[in-house]
Amino acid sequence: MNDAAANEALGEKPAPFGAPETAATPGEAGGFFETGRPRLGGLQDPVRFDETQTAVIDAVADTMIPPDPAWPTASELDLATFVGRYVTPSGYRNKHFPFAEEDDVKAGLDRLGQSFVDGDTAARTAAIAALEEAEDPLFEQLRALVYYGYYSRPVVTLAINKNLPAGRDYHGPPLPYGYLQTTEPWDEELLTEAQENGSYLETDDVVRVDLSQLSWAK
Repeated sequence: MNDAAANEALGEKPAPFGAPETAATPGEAGGFFETGRPRLGGLQDPVRFDETQTAVIDAVADTMIPPDPAWPTASELDLATFVGRYVTPSGYRNKHFPFAEEDDVKAGLDRLGQSFVDGDTAARTAAIAALEEAEDPLFEQLRALVYYGYYSRPVVTLAINKNLPAGRDYHGPPLPYGYLQTTEPWDEELLTEAQENGSYLETDDVVRVDLSQLSWAK
């Protein structure tokens, strides 16, 4: 199978904006942006946000992931570009998690606006909490995109290695290869002992235990 065929088989054939296979015309094919899998890494050409909307995304990121001297600051990691890669472009229906559509997301960012950016930590926290309590879809969308965007950054992976004892050998997402460099080899001696001493019952030999005589009474 050549590279082109392999890409098509995986649903990774680029289309406008970087979506897989063929982008649907708005109102046709269900109005969905793509017909196959979402493109790995999101849209090749991200949805763009204006200056205020970008500032709101950065402020939301710093509210959900408060700055700490030992960790990268969320607002310095260009999360607006990451968010833009996973927002469905205007004119199409969303199909994949986090089900965020450009027009709705931008409208939500505009509602928060410059007052959110200029607010202190308490005011920002209260605004985010209000979104959550109102079950506004924008809350879950931003939370997912901020968390995924932040923890997918290589600089954050390095910080996990440095700051967390349990994260010394963490190298980011396990797929597609798994933790090959950190998985300990099987102990052949223990495996041999398990094979010699282990036992099991055939399914047909399993019988129901009679619990009718049991009682909680003393």
